Amino acid sequence: PTAVPTSAPTPRPTAAPTPSPTAVPTPAPTSAPTSAPTPAPTPAPTAAPTPAPTAAPTPAPTPAPPAPAPSGARQFTLTTPVASGTAPFTLAFAFKQGDIPSGSGIAASIANVQAVVKNRWPDGSAKIAIVSGRANLGAGTPLAVSLSAGAASGGTALGTADLKATGITASIAAGSIGTVNWAGTDWDTPFQTWVSGAQMSSWTYRRAVGSDAHLVAWLEVRLYAGGAVEVLPWVENGYLRVAAPTAKSGTFTFTLGGTQRFSQALTLLNHQRTPLVSGAALSHWLGSDPQVVPRHDAAYLQSTRLVPSYWASVSPTAAVVNALPASYTPLQQGSYPTGMGTAGYHASIGMLPEWDVLYLTSTASATWAAVQRNAYSAGRYGIHFRDEGTNRPLRLSAYPNLVLDASSGVSDTGASTTNSYTPTASGGTPPAYKNSHCPSLGYLAYLVTGRLYHLESAQFQATLHFLKNPDATRGGTAGIMRSQSGANTTRGAAWALRTLAQAAAITPDGDVLQSELIASVEANVNYYHGRYVAQSNNPLGIVTPYSDYTGVGDSVWYEATWMQDFFTAAIGMTKSLGLPISGAAASKLDAFFAWKARSVIGRLGGSGASEFLYRDATPYTLAVAPSDNPNWDNGSGPWYANWGQVYAATYAPAGSRIPSNPEGELRGGYFPDATSYWGNMQPAIAYAVEHGVA
Repeated sequence: PTAVPTSAPTPRPTAAPTPSPTAVPTPAPTSAPTSAPTPAPTPAPTAAPTPAPTAAPTPAPTPAPPAPAPSGARQFTLTTPVASGTAPFTLAFAFKQGDIPSGSGIAASIANVQAVVKNRWPDGSAKIAIVSGRANLGAGTPLAVSLSAGAASGGTALGTADLKATGITASIAAGSIGTVNWAGTDWDTPFQTWVSGAQMSSWTYRRAVGSDAHLVAWLEVRLYAGGAVEVLPWVENGYLRVAAPTAKSGTFTFTLGGTQRFSQALTLLNHQRTPLVSGAALSHWLGSDPQVVPRHDAAYLQSTRLVPSYWASVSPTAAVVNALPASYTPLQQGSYPTGMGTAGYHASIGMLPEWDVLYLTSTASATWAAVQRNAYSAGRYGIHFRDEGTNRPLRLSAYPNLVLDASSGVSDTGASTTNSYTPTASGGTPPAYKNSHCPSLGYLAYLVTGRLYHLESAQFQATLHFLKNPDATRGGTAGIMRSQSGANTTRGAAWALRTLAQAAAITPDGDVLQSELIASVEANVNYYHGRYVAQSNNPLGIVTPYSDYTGVGDSVWYEATWMQDFFTAAIGMTKSLGLPISGAAASKLDAFFAWKARSVIGRLGGSGASEFLYRDATPYTLAVAPSDNPNWDNGSGPWYANWGQVYAATYAPAGSRIPSNPEGELRGGYFPDATSYWGNMQPAIAYAVEHGVA
């Protein structure tokens, strides 16, 4: 482009990208690999163009049906490197719709296992359950555990009296700020009961540290039958409206059962949080750590459609696996970018970040811990705005006009029509957070571990996107993420909608926060359906961009092709998640996605005059309207009449068409790099196929 908006990415460097790990194909996926923007100037076609042919296009052959997604087995394996005998374990397990019908319990192939269902599919079948138990394990010998519909395990649920009977004591100290202790009757009154069962019960506990108005100490405690206790402690500096948020510094320690387990000097900036663990540990145990590593059947997990499916099979010794964080230090960078928002490709951007995808594509045991360590590292971003009235992530309905102050490291914050903002922070700024480049935070970590900490990470991220948008733009409490808003950009709206859908998918049924998130999903569906389906609009499936990439003066509106692909994929994933939205909203979502998928399907045409040649489907920018001022609001345009006109306008600087011998290799867009625009396009294609768009 001759003129690039200031919020647009700069061109991708010409240096060769880091090679991707060698991948071995498996059955075709229903969705596609993680991708991220890799901006570059529009490449000219490699063949000399000639005028467009006038002959009618050759009819396309009837496509073969897609290969089925891998189905896998409804099981997981447990492994420990130590001789532990009977070892306690917990994981979350996602089920395909219908596998555990409504009214049926969940049975396991071994004794001493419970499964507590947190979410159900629209037909009432089990969707997400937290599975816990005790298993006889030998060092280094995997144990496979199968789950099926059947009689659930019974027994009296473990209670706080059982926890107290273990004699557990715990404390969190924050230097001169103060110390928090739990012992004896302190365990009688948890803040929240998370799981209740005969094999494992879990609670959270919280207390302000000293007299500080912001710093809070938290414990997520799991008690197992037999007396084993697991604790995840964390500290949080993140209230929503409490005045004067600032940094909290000191030597933070955690003591469990009279033994200090963690000690480190930390500066916790405003709206950050971090677990108090370090090294290889993911949590602390009152006794010895059984070091159990669960492993899901990745093919089955992908077949649930709660995560995309992937072709790759990555070697456990691949460089990308070896680069995963092997230990944790509070607030570490982990696998996140040095500066979120830096132009170009990064492995964190996509439906899932690459480190989560590796759990689904590599058998390396290290991926289990790496998913959690990177989820812990998300605490470094100043995105944790906990409502001090409920001590939970905020309810959208309670804050129609509140907007994020620009002091917490979050980019592109908006304006409030009532001048209502979160308090201004001081004492340093957390690492930059930008929703136009943001990874999915906490989603897969929760989906495989069932840990409440990770669920809240996803909820904090989703509600942060609400909070940072102008109240008028987001529709007050509706939380509409508009693609044309400069606070989002097209890709930023895509990632915000992805995060919203993911948080809604894993928030338990019956939770008030689920109702709030689902209401926002429905508001977005209604908005986009009303704008693009209920009224005539452009025939290309292009949602309104936030700017014309070439500015005014050329009588053509250009849009970043890859941003539209991200948006298409985000809506496709939203459909796949099976959210508990109303029937009317589900129908509108179907219709909107069918319209939106035109933007990717239309670029995969042949050589006819009205078609866009598939070989050149991923230019950096795409001509989407023959005007610098098309009317997007009422849909009147003007618009191009067909994809052939789009093709001609897009490649006009180098000629209009390439009709000679059009069949052949894909070209341009850095083909065949995995980090190319073709890689960015693939999730959009895959979801169009998965959802049967013609």
